[in-house]
Amino acid sequence: MNSHEFVSPRDALDIVFSNRNRAYGAYQLRRAYSRYLGRALGISLLLIGLGIVLPQILNALSDKFAEHAYVDMIREIGPPPVIENTPPPPPPPPLPTPPPPVRATVRFVPPAPTPDELVRDEQPPAQEDVLNTDADVGAKNIESDNEAPPTLDEADFPREVETVIAKPDEGEYDLVTVQKPPTFPGGERDLLKYLAENIKYPPLARENNIQGTVALTFVVGKDGSVSDVNILRDIGGGCGKEAVRVVQTMPRWIPGEANGHAVKVRFTLPVKFRLQ
Repeated sequence: MNSHEFVSPRDALDIVFSNRNRAYGAYQLRRAYSRYLGRALGISLLLIGLGIVLPQILNALSDKFAEHAYVDMIREIGPPPVIENTPPPPPPPPLPTPPPPVRATVRFVPPAPTPDELVRDEQPPAQEDVLNTDADVGAKNIESDNEAPPTLDEADFPREVETVIAKPDEGEYDLVTVQKPPTFPGGERDLLKYLAENIKYPPLARENNIQGTVALTFVVGKDGSVSDVNILRDIGGGCGKEAVRVVQTMPRWIPGEANGHAVKVRFTLPVKFRLQ
């Protein structure tokens, strides 16, 4: 063999392992070395390319998803209602015992010695009349109806006392002065879910990275309807208008109560806008 002749790697490998055990792993590794090297190089280039392109793809996709508004509920808890310890009314005075009915009596006086000048010509009743009468025996005659029931004066009877429950005022109440505050159907959890699903982050606020809390106030009517929605605090970028829009489309609430009657209640709701 001429020393200037080109020898391929495969031929050189066969020459090296001509008198050796080719079933050993070294021969197979060297024989497939170029193939493994090509695969490793291709995988490395692919990973490098993904590392460069993947952030750009994620940035492009993130602009297509709308950000959600996060709502924090702040419950205004006032002092407990004052319970007036009004003592019960005293029991009515006992009815006076009615006098027993007056029974008729027949005068019967036992005979007694009396001077002639003082004797009056008055005949006593016969003994048979005294024994046969239903009247009591007494010292004088009293005419009466034995069957008549005793009569009572109407002033002796107690009169019915009418209890008047004061109706609540027709004006607006706040959460401190009502016994039962208004609630969203399903409770606070469903209120947060409703706001999170319906509020859309305004594009102007998203482009200018505007975040913060919008405070709203509105009235829950006696029928549960929401009205008179106003902004107490706004952060700009259209966040306040978006919060007002969603609150105005709310379903009817469960109205608040005062003295057992449904009343209008002024409610305050903070809505937090935060970008992710």
